[in-house]
Amino acid sequence: MRETASLDLSSNGSMTRLLPVPLWFILLIPAGASAQGGGEPLALPDTPVGKAVGLFVKALNSGSLAELERFHADRGGEADMAQQDSGFYQQSGGLDLQKVVKASDFEIDVEARTRKGGRAVLLHFAVDPMPPHPVADVGVRPLGAPGPRGGAEVEDDGPPPRPAEDVIAGAKAIVDQAVADGFSGVVLIAKDGKPVLERASGLAHRGFEVKNRIDTKFNLGSINKTFTKLAIAQLMEAGKLSLDDRLGKFLPDFPNPDAAAKVTVAHLIEMRSGIGDFFGPEFDATPKNRVRTLADYLPFFANRPLAFEPGTAQAYSNGGYLTLGLIIEKVSGQTYYDYVREHIFKPAGMADTDSFDLDAVTANLAVGYVSQGRSERVSNIYSLPARGSSAGGGYSTAPDLSKYAEALVAGRLASAPHASWYLGGPRPAVATPASSSGRPIRGGLGVAGGSPGVNAVFELDAGQGLVIVVLANDDPPAAETLARRIRLGK
Repeated sequence: MRETASLDLSSNGSMTRLLPVPLWFILLIPAGASAQGGGEPLALPDTPVGKAVGLFVKALNSGSLAELERFHADRGGEADMAQQDSGFYQQSGGLDLQKVVKASDFEIDVEARTRKGGRAVLLHFAVDPMPPHPVADVGVRPLGAPGPRGGAEVEDDGPPPRPAEDVIAGAKAIVDQAVADGFSGVVLIAKDGKPVLERASGLAHRGFEVKNRIDTKFNLGSINKTFTKLAIAQLMEAGKLSLDDRLGKFLPDFPNPDAAAKVTVAHLIEMRSGIGDFFGPEFDATPKNRVRTLADYLPFFANRPLAFEPGTAQAYSNGGYLTLGLIIEKVSGQTYYDYVREHIFKPAGMADTDSFDLDAVTANLAVGYVSQGRSERVSNIYSLPARGSSAGGGYSTAPDLSKYAEALVAGRLASAPHASWYLGGPRPAVATPASSSGRPIRGGLGVAGGSPGVNAVFELDAGQGLVIVVLANDDPPAAETLARRIRLGK
């Protein structure tokens, strides 16, 4: 899918959100918080990125959808990006910039505060080095989360993670209120592999008034990237690739020779490759029934110049994860879809998870509905490819995602060193001892995915044995808001 928010639950139990993520995905504002702003405007650098971020924040803080649309149009963006940023404005009240943390001509990190709630955040902004410098990346994270390139942490003013028992105890009342407020989707909370709360509400199909069920299949958006990373971990464990292998080793005919020679598997995983996105005017103009295989996505991005030298920066990259899928196909000798079905979904017992063809008849599949910028909700069918990819767009259910977490922690999907790397730990040794499969798996995972009509959250705290799944067939931030309230208890 077009956007994602990426979270990491480190081994010490602290929840962090990692750049880059779209602004509208980060729900930082408690309900009922009052607006606060003012102060002298921050002097930004007189550079391409400094000028761009100044114009963006001005458009955002205007609260005007027309101003945001004008900004994105001038910068080569798409109309739905403005709608998404407008949704973030409704949550945050806008941003007050405080100080520049680090900057180059084309990339900048700025400390800021939300005008609602006064939450401290770090705004990351990047533009393409080539004139007219279109926006390459926009993201925001709470201060205190580790940045995309490492470095010192800034003290976080947010609350620490709560014990699983407290999360579970307060969840029912929070979910009941969300349902009363019109939430359309499902919620599942599990402890030590057993569901402790399951709730479905709203309609999977509004035309036929089909209700959502706890086992309804929802579009996951970019949560599918987690399956792609796990597939890479499995192939690493099997000795079929390493993180330092170059792209050209597997795809020597990749349309960009520079990328083939310089980009590594690690660069692709960490979104440090310089490969961009496949969404854009060319994708939008293509009939979606022609986009069914990973190779069908290549013409939308693979021949473009790298946005930066691999390893020198980080920018969100759907194209990078599409490329990882192609590597998986080359190394395994299977299609990406067959590989994840055979090596991840089946061993985990995920019978209702797959990248379904949208023009096929699939039972119990939720239709996504779009409301941003419209007077009434309409289906999102025209924005979706015929089939998702290794970058996102597959479908799953809340029970299947709970099974996925259980299988991962139990060591049924990867050895402990490779599973721990997958959950944010250190690189595994080249050779994994057979006895390592019995070691405890630490850390955790928190990911969100979405686009118009799609919002999904999956969180795993391996240490506490806690899983939270929230899936919605509605615009962001429907699922993200509810998941955050469950986590924080308010």
